[in-house]
Amino acid sequence: MIKKNQTINFKARSKTEGEVQLRPYPAVKNLPDWFTNAKPYSVTDSLTMINGVPNFTFKKCTPMLDGMSAGYIIPLWTDIFIEIKDNNPIISWKNQNAVFEIHGIDSQNITPPPGYTNLVFKYLSCWIPETPKGYSCIFVPPLGHHDIPFRPIPAIVDTDRSKLEIVQPMWLQKDFTGIVEKGTPLVQVIPFKRDDWNSTFDYYEDGYYQNVVAEKNFRGTIVGNYIKNHWSKKRFR
Repeated sequence: MIKKNQTINFKARSKTEGEVQLRPYPAVKNLPDWFTNAKPYSVTDSLTMINGVPNFTFKKCTPMLDGMSAGYIIPLWTDIFIEIKDNNPIISWKNQNAVFEIHGIDSQNITPPPGYTNLVFKYLSCWIPETPKGYSCIFVPPLGHHDIPFRPIPAIVDTDRSKLEIVQPMWLQKDFTGIVEKGTPLVQVIPFKRDDWNSTFDYYEDGYYQNVVAEKNFRGTIVGNYIKNHWSKKRFR
């Protein structure tokens, strides 16, 4: 059975904004430097076994890569400057159109992550994600990008129904000052199919997992067990 490709359409609020603002792009095109520059092997520059264990590093972790490369990145569409005045962060820019706004005062009651101010800003992007019927989008901080002073508040939007702009709320790192450059990844958008779920609970008989499942699968292959036997390729274009 041939897998059907789905399409997410990023529609700009206006032609002018669509020409001015940077377009969202597949997250795989901007993996974090700490991952891209990492070596695939520890101790040596090639594969070896250490006490029966291959010397792979996290660079070989396919689930980690899948997470960071899932969906699309909404980037910052212009340079901004952040400074502290009267103990409050102020965001400035040169463009005529607004880039950030302060969220409603009630949002300050949301407990921020450690190291972030409770003042919530709204990032004003012109792009409205539209997905096929039955598909929603989850909006999360760009996975793996830990050096960004903003942290989006995670949310899910039924983007097959809502035609409203996504005004992404986000916290700002405490005491951060300086320029945040145009193109900085701000939000990761991951489309998914809505389903209803039930949970059940089961177990392997004692010793079966360690002596049969692990021996037959994970321990039976030195290289690429997950990719060869379990992984499904994900494509975001």
